[in-house]
Amino acid sequence: MPKPGAAFPPREDTPFGRSRFVVKYGKFLVVGLTGFVVNLVVFTLVLDAIAPGPSSGLFESITHFLTQTTSNPVDSLIASAVAFAVATLWNFTLNNAWTFRTRLRRRHSLGYRLALYFGVSLGSLAINEVVLALSSTTLPPLYGQGVGILAGSLVGFLGNARITFAEAEATEPN
Repeated sequence: MPKPGAAFPPREDTPFGRSRFVVKYGKFLVVGLTGFVVNLVVFTLVLDAIAPGPSSGLFESITHFLTQTTSNPVDSLIASAVAFAVATLWNFTLNNAWTFRTRLRRRHSLGYRLALYFGVSLGSLAINEVVLALSSTTLPPLYGQGVGILAGSLVGFLGNARITFAEAEATEPN
């Protein structure tokens, strides 16, 4: 039996023959994929709203931002920050309810977990923003945003598994 509070329990095979860690990381990636889509849609909508020029529909904007660089990289950074906030709330909700669901007592309350999740996610955002800024003159913004999200995902998983969703330490009965 894994020690409560351990970030990564020892290998235990599930009925499907995979370690619990692999299953949990797989769930984290599925949630992350849905958050990736949410992030890119919000990014596109915000960038379309603030970038110079007439606004267009979602699909036209996606095509535009997949094929053109932006004239003002700051617009991409603003859109990225808004998309980050929306996608982080989305991911926290799904990870809390599914990926890191447990019957054991949590080390932190729901509100504190949300604050920790945002804190860990800020590390992911920093990596994302650096990649986006470095790629903004050579790649269309949706590609830069996608690469930035992928670069920050490992930081997010490790930090959230070890800090945000840690289970409470088992206490010895007196």
